[in-house]
This record gives sequence, C-alpha cells and structure tokens, in this order.
Amino acid sequence: MAGLDCVVIGYNEGNFDDYRVMSERAGPSSPESQIFRKEHLVVDGQPMPWMDAFSTLRNRVTGRHDRYHVGEVFNLAALYLTSFLRRRGVSAEPVSLYSGERDRLADLLAQRPTVVAVTTTFYVNILPVVPIVEFIREHSPDSHIVIGGPLVDNLCLNGITGTVQDLFDAMGADSYVQESQGETTLARLALALKEGRDISAVDNVIHCTDGMWQLTRRRPESNDLDDSSIDWSGFSPELIGVTAQLRTARSCAFKCSFCDYPSRAGALAAASVDTVRKELRAMAELGVKNIVFVDDTFNVPPKRFKEICRMMIEEDLGLRWYSYFRCSNARDEEAFDLAAESGCSGVFLGIESGDTEILANMHKLAQDSQYRVGLERLNERDITTFASIIVGFPGENARTVSNTVDFLNETKPTFWRAQAWWANPRSPVYRNKEVLGIEGEGYSWSHATMTSSEAADLTDSMFDRVTGSTWLPLYDFDFWSLPYLAGKGVGVDELTPILQLSEQIMRVRDTGGSDGTFQLRSLERQFAAAVGALDSAPARFRF
Repeated sequence: MAGLDCVVIGYNEGNFDDYRVMSERAGPSSPESQIFRKEHLVVDGQPMPWMDAFSTLRNRVTGRHDRYHVGEVFNLAALYLTSFLRRRGVSAEPVSLYSGERDRLADLLAQRPTVVAVTTTFYVNILPVVPIVEFIREHSPDSHIVIGGPLVDNLCLNGITGTVQDLFDAMGADSYVQESQGETTLARLALALKEGRDISAVDNVIHCTDGMWQLTRRRPESNDLDDSSIDWSGFSPELIGVTAQLRTARSCAFKCSFCDYPSRAGALAAASVDTVRKELRAMAELGVKNIVFVDDTFNVPPKRFKEICRMMIEEDLGLRWYSYFRCSNARDEEAFDLAAESGCSGVFLGIESGDTEILANMHKLAQDSQYRVGLERLNERDITTFASIIVGFPGENARTVSNTVDFLNETKPTFWRAQAWWANPRSPVYRNKEVLGIEGEGYSWSHATMTSSEAADLTDSMFDRVTGSTWLPLYDFDFWSLPYLAGKGVGVDELTPILQLSEQIMRVRDTGGSDGTFQLRSLERQFAAAVGALDSAPARFRF
C-alpha cells in the first residue's frame, strides 16, 4: 500500500463512562439523565451500553472476546469518500469505527498518508474528534489532518467567531472543510497536498494563517449522485460484511419545524434507478445480504419508490432491506405490496407524535389516520416497524402525550422509543420563539406549555404506559442494530423477548427499593441466559 494518499475515518462513539458522568451531572430530572437510564444495563456492577452487555454475556459462553457493535456495518461516509477520492486519482483507504479498528488504523498510518480525513456526521460537539486527532499525531505526525462534515458546518453557521477559533485549536486539525457536501473540496485538497501546491487556492477550506483560522473562497458543491456512486468492486467482502448501507438520495423533501437538515443539505437530489441497480448488483456480488437505505425519505417520491421496488423484484438478488419510511406517502396497497415483495424487512417511522395538534405544530404534513393505516399495512405484511417519538415539542402537554400513548398501544409498532425534544435553535420553529415562549436550547429549555424536565418525566411515564410495543435503547443500538444483528443470525423474533427482558430490568432498577432487588437479580439471570443461548456469528471487533 506504498504511496497511500489518504485515510478516511468514519465514526468514534466516544467514551461511555464520560457520557455517563455527563448525563448524571445534568441532574436526575434532566432529559440527559432520563435517556441514560433507559439505554444501559449493568453487568458485574459496571454500567455499559446494551450492546456491550450483550457482548460480555455472549463471551462468557463462547470464551471469545467479541465486541458486537453497529459500527461493524461499515460507515457509509467513509466508503463514499474513499470511492470518490479514488475516482479522482487519490489513493485512499477507509476506517469505519475508530474504537474498533485502532490496530488497522495504526497500520494504515504507518504508510504515512499525505492526508487523513475525519468525518463528523453524527457529532454534536468536538469531544469524539480530539482522541482521533491525537492518535493520528502519534502514529503519523506529518500527515495533514482535515476535518469536515456537519459538525464543522454547524460550528461555522455564524462565521468563524472567537469561540470557533478556540474550538478549531482544541480539535487540533491542520484544516477544516466548510461545505454541506464537501467531497469535491476534500479531493481537491488531497490533490493539492499530494502535488505540493498551496491549499489556500482550494475553495471551502478553513486553514490557519498568522495564528488565525480563515476561510478560502466559498463555492457551494452540487455533486451528481450518479457520477459519484460507490465503486463497490474496490472493497473486499471481509471489509464490507453481510450488512451494508446505501444512499440513493440526498437531503429531504419535507420541512418539519423541528429539523434544520433540509436547509443545510439543499434541494432533494436522487440517483437514477439504474445507478441503484448497479450498486445493488455489486453489493450482492460482495456477499451483502442486508441493505440499509439511509435516505431520509426513501419512499419519496412514491413513483420512484415503486420503480426501485420493481427493479429489486426483477433483479431478485436475495437482498433484505431496511429504511426510513413515511406512512403518509405510501398512498395505496401497491406501495406496501411492492415493499414486501422486494424484500423490505424493517422500517424506521418518524412518527414523532400521536396527537393531531402536535403533528400540525411540527409541520409533519401527516395525519394520525395515515399513520394508523400505514402501521396496519406494514404489520399485516410482517414488516418490522420502529416508531420514533418526540416528547415536549411546543404545544405538548399531558393530554397530547396521553394521545401518543394511546396511539402506540392501539397501532402496536414492533418497537418504539421516545425522548425529550432536543431544541435546535437553527430549526424553523425558533423563528416563532417569542410567540411560543421558547427559552433555552438543547436539552435545557422551556416554552409556554412545558419544560424539558417535565418532558423527561413524561417520557419516563410513557415507558411504563406503552404496553403494545417494545422499547429500543439508543446508545450504540437504535433501529439500525436490527439489520446488523440479522446479519449475525439474530432475527427480530429472537431479539424481541431479550429486549423485553432488558426493558423489565430498566423498569425494576429505576423504581428502586429493596423489594425489587430479588426481582432485578432474577431478570438479569434470565437476560444472561437468553443472550447466552443465541447462536450468533462472531463479531469482527474485539474488546
């Protein structure tokens, strides 16, 4: 691998114990604390994420050191950027999960790559970035480190302020890319560095001059999804595995008032059905069995969705697929029939609320009746459903939360989770903050009808009141662990009773009191036995 030009690093989930401390410091009535309580288990007195508990208990039976982690499904941004760079004459290699692949990353850094690119797709602060940069400096001190993605874009929304200058210094990179897409900028930056040219001539790059971070000329990118589709032949079956992600569109066609993603990502752009066909064929040749479509609105527009489903039926590649899904845009029986026949195994439903007034406040453009019909149709076809719920959006009160509880108990999605509204000051709803009485942001807020601590309490009450669906943890789990575990041979039918046991453990543990100690220990033994009895394929990562 001599002459490696670039390494692209996908994701770092951070340190769980640091996350635990941060959640506890937020206070027992905070959303952070409420979320933490409902996403971890305790093994041998040690709090840990659900998947780490699963791994630890499996290893007791197998004698192995497996670390099951959804990051084993290779980070799509890292694959996409690697393929994009290679097509433009830049030799590149991807890393999916920093914590799971440090040995492999060290081997790649031993090649002294010219550039190391760090993506930030899922980061809301700089904490996950810092250890990656320190590791790169230790193993390849002369490599040029560039950080790009949503974190940088969000930090620079109001310009490169003094605070942003300090954050850039703290992260420790050599340059930053400020562009909502950024792949063309990365390619041009890598080529400039490879050829020894001045990077100040590369658009959309923030670099340090005379001790100050400065942005070169801004030039928005509009990268064609057909021209930049992934060349899957450049990756090995061992690297990709049996579950893989695929993007067929960029941005979102909707403008929900709690979300600023469409304004950052630009107009909806989609790859052609033929491009999707080509990528699916290549993925099947690699041995992929489960496809995770990451498009924010995979079944929008409906006509294109049906065309993709028909294409998958025609190709008959033996693939099962998972995606985000909008019930309000599945307008006839044919859409559900095509989804099932083409291999749909599970869908993430951004339900957000079961109350008509709150849906209207969110500008969801969906009705309670559409959600009910959609869930009924999906359940009839044995398609796994996950309902994601927001608690505490402006206008929320105890009555609207009760309506959501009733909705979940009546429609019975396979899985669900609720969490307090994360108040994003860049979202459209903040344009009306004075009218709605919104104060604060993040998980510390209040408005005319609720506070963030009240939302946390109501979320806890929902945990007990929703009986027709199974709770999913969040930290390193979420809906996207379902296709990952399916690839390990653990299907929903096996997984659901284990998740129900963990739900009972959290409920008894959080109730407290000596009366629950015996019951808690009994449930923990049942959970350990159920996990140990599974026949799951080994994990690629190790503890």
